[in-house]
Amino acid sequence: MSTLAPEVRRTPDGVDWELFARRHWDRRPVRLRARPPVGLHEVHPLNVVSCAPFRAGTRFWVMPDVRFLLGDGWLRAPGALLPDTADATLDDYLDRLDADVPGQGYLLTVRQPLLLDHALWSAVRDTVGALWRQVGWPNLPVVAEVLTGDRFTQHAGATEAPTHAALTWVLRGRLDVRLWDERGGPPPADIADPDRDVPGARTLSAGAGELLYWPGDQRHVDTYRERCVALRLRIPVDRGLPFTALRDLLADLVHAGQDNDDTVPYFPFGPGTRIDDRDGVLPRLTALGGELRTAVDGEQLRRTLRIRWAALRSAAGLEPIPVPREGVTITRDTRFRRTGEIVRMPDGPAHEVWAVDGNVFTLPTAASDRVYAALGDGEETGADEVCRALAAGEDDRNDRTVLALLDKLYRLRGIDVVEERTR
Repeated sequence: MSTLAPEVRRTPDGVDWELFARRHWDRRPVRLRARPPVGLHEVHPLNVVSCAPFRAGTRFWVMPDVRFLLGDGWLRAPGALLPDTADATLDDYLDRLDADVPGQGYLLTVRQPLLLDHALWSAVRDTVGALWRQVGWPNLPVVAEVLTGDRFTQHAGATEAPTHAALTWVLRGRLDVRLWDERGGPPPADIADPDRDVPGARTLSAGAGELLYWPGDQRHVDTYRERCVALRLRIPVDRGLPFTALRDLLADLVHAGQDNDDTVPYFPFGPGTRIDDRDGVLPRLTALGGELRTAVDGEQLRRTLRIRWAALRSAAGLEPIPVPREGVTITRDTRFRRTGEIVRMPDGPAHEVWAVDGNVFTLPTAASDRVYAALGDGEETGADEVCRALAAGEDDRNDRTVLALLDKLYRLRGIDVVEERTR
């Protein structure tokens, strides 16, 4: 068992991220005292909503993603074993599971559930944003998981080479994590047996109110003790991941630039279509390479990457993002406060990208500085002040433009209307 790291100081918000970054980030695993950004009482309602579509069976390529593991296997149709609205509390659900599958360990994994609740998404974003300000902002999405396990050992993290670092807040119960440094070679076969002593392996154990961290060079085996609940962030750190993302983006750009006649993309075959003939395979592949070079050298790729970075930066890497909220009627008499961070980035000579909570839009460069200054920095201000700052008062059309911008910022949660009780 590890000991609690005494050198990391407690702060009012939980963790001294500056000290953590200096002593632990990308260096060594550690266990810390930390206040979870999500409360235990908030987990069950989030799981119920996330699991509802999966009660009829496994769904693919959707978020949130839900998996239920029982005994030695993943149940493709867990049905009634998932939480639902009839389970009033988390304990009610776990009591029902104990009755339905007596004596069997289980693990419920809900991946990317935060997109369903902006308040929880925002709380996690603000917490992890304090770390990113010390170590740098992720350029790929961070994966959030809510884990509910009971007497279950999950060894999937030991079967493949690691690509992600991890932050795991324990909300309830106890979680034991056995770690193996990838630089020492593949782990032995008995790494997945939590009861065996494996030379070279290290075990971190955390209870409620504690945080486990391990860097991206660690394979891991998780053992969930009785009624354990945890929140995990998987942080992409492998050097190959950005290249994979860029490859996929380039493929999308090349495909979008081609004439799509809905035909199956087979290469021609038959007389006159040898590999180096004019209509053969080689010329077509060469032409595809030319299209790829054009995409790499083109402004569209650079602009797409700028917009993508602004969105990720404003979301602190937490994607997918929650949907915008419903708008309200905003007039020149409306009073508001700027409550959300606005990430700004130049987008060519004439426009600027603004990103709020992972949502992106553009403004004319000539007006963006005046708009931003008029929004204030958390103090109460008025829509009429923004209109006056842009000299929009003499033209109703300009007024409508300003009010439409404020409506957009409200829906994206960049501002809150003072007269409205907002979420």
